[in-house]
Amino acid sequence: MLQSNATRRSWIATLMAAVAAFGAVAGARATPQTAPPEPPAQAPAPSGQATDEPATAPAVPKQKGQGEDPRLDRTRSRTPRPDAREAADAPATREPSDPVQDGAIDAPPPLTITPARLDFGFMMPNTNARGTVTLTNGGSTPVTLLSVTASCKCTTINDAAGVTIEPGKSFVIETELSGAPMQGVRRSQLKIIAKGYARPVNVAVQGEVALPVRAVPAYINLVGERARAGETIVESTDGTPFRVLSVNGKPATIVPQDAPGDVHARHKLAWSFPENEPTGDFWIVETDHPNCALVDVRIRNANPIKRPVLRMREYRINAGRIDPVDGVRIEVRSKDATAPFEFVSVKGGVACPVTAELIESHAEDDGMVAVIQLKPLPDARGYFADTLIVGSEGKLQELDLFGTIRPKPEGSVAPQPAPAASSPAPGAPAAPPTPPVTAP
Repeated sequence: MLQSNATRRSWIATLMAAVAAFGAVAGARATPQTAPPEPPAQAPAPSGQATDEPATAPAVPKQKGQGEDPRLDRTRSRTPRPDAREAADAPATREPSDPVQDGAIDAPPPLTITPARLDFGFMMPNTNARGTVTLTNGGSTPVTLLSVTASCKCTTINDAAGVTIEPGKSFVIETELSGAPMQGVRRSQLKIIAKGYARPVNVAVQGEVALPVRAVPAYINLVGERARAGETIVESTDGTPFRVLSVNGKPATIVPQDAPGDVHARHKLAWSFPENEPTGDFWIVETDHPNCALVDVRIRNANPIKRPVLRMREYRINAGRIDPVDGVRIEVRSKDATAPFEFVSVKGGVACPVTAELIESHAEDDGMVAVIQLKPLPDARGYFADTLIVGSEGKLQELDLFGTIRPKPEGSVAPQPAPAASSPAPGAPAAPPTPPVTAP
């Protein structure tokens, strides 16, 4: 009996010890534990090196079995993509990182930049402007350039890495800014980094793509909750007075001018797009300016974007003033067509006041070119808009086409070629280059 009681007491003591151990484990799970010591911070990634780690304090390494949702590991901060209007001036690739220099002076190099800001003024569409930026060493020691880069793929420069500029000497950077098909301001920046100096020297580069008559602003924005009515200024970039003949083929609504008469170098036009009426993609102003018959203003709207079949230099053709007898020759260019164009037509057919004929097609460095003759029908006059269809290798591409059939104004002078710009004074417009064949 005594042995039985002793056995029972031993069993009860064992059971109570097990219950106490279980309670300790449960309490440990319910009570927050002191976080383990953080691992030593890792060395930062070199400047410009991509990393998937968020910009926060380093996380504690997960132990096997912790079971956090693996989908959380896929979350990464993302850089917003530029919209369509910014894409033209977006960098071609990620901007290279600045070289790391130990012991560099926390200052820019002693370089005098001439001009301090390179402004090409007005540029015709699809033309390039060239100029120079001169770096002069105003210090007492040589300055070695580590890199000179442009922030925009629209800007090209000569190689300057490794160039050493002696005290009192200069180095010239040849700069070229490409003009876009559409009108608007092109902006870029040169970043100059020198050995032994931690701060760069930045040089602004810009030019405005514009016809001899430009619109201010260069587009009409109807996206979202924008106003459906407003005003746009059309003005001569060379100061030549002109009349506004029509807007999209209809009488223009001209805001009263201060001076009498309708011939001015600057006009203010009112526009309105009611909600219940369809809106086109362009607002076309017809003028009697001797070198600019049509000013095409892009309308930003909710219309679906036309799907490109062939990658073209531009998808709208401003044929400008078309002679009633001789017509006009235009060019279209595809960047990815590998065979000559073999087909052209106008979508409107007999309803269109012009016919299109393929004169010839050939390859150039920047793509395949088609030379097209637009010929007006007898007695056709005034503004028109239609769709030009071009074909290569069985692919057909539609292009917006507009023009005006009118005789050339008496006394008008054809634009003359302008020499390449060197270094215009800051803010001074450069003489416009020879307009391309597709410009009015």
